[in-house]
Amino acid sequence: MSIMETYFKEKFPFSDDEIQLIFSYFKKVEIKKGAYFLEAGQYCKKIAFIEEGAVVFYQLIDGDEKSCGFTFENDWITQYKSLIQNITSELYIKALETTTLMEISLENMLELIAVLPKAIMLRTELAEEYFISSAQRASDLANLEAEEHYYKLIKDNPNLIHRVPQYYLASYLGIKPQSLSRIRAKS
Repeated sequence: MSIMETYFKEKFPFSDDEIQLIFSYFKKVEIKKGAYFLEAGQYCKKIAFIEEGAVVFYQLIDGDEKSCGFTFENDWITQYKSLIQNITSELYIKALETTTLMEISLENMLELIAVLPKAIMLRTELAEEYFISSAQRASDLANLEAEEHYYKLIKDNPNLIHRVPQYYLASYLGIKPQSLSRIRAKS
């Protein structure tokens, strides 16, 4: 059973036949380390489930990559604002390691919902997860010192320090890599 199939069985009340129908709308894609799922300036037209791998979301601000988040196996990626509003993306989504995705276009998602109306649960789940993670990130940035934020991040995802380059982690925390080195040296 694939990671995505397990995810669907745990999260949604779909029958095996419905899961197979849903899967028929997805295609398997591999992105090599350093390649992009989406670049700033492009229109996001797809959603993908990470079967294996890791990606970073970032913006270029004054020539510097400012990390906005990381996503790993058993989770979804898209640039929701671009996808929903049909505007160009401000974000890059780049593979931190070779990443295997199950991808669906927005057009196919809408077709799937027309064929299987309860598939709207999938779209709702994605929107809710996006909202919750955005609200949590905003709260953490507003209320936690960099060191507290770092420890919370590592507690929530222990593999992060082994899979994400230090400069992306430091950028995400809003600090310089040297400051992150000092925090890490304390632990």
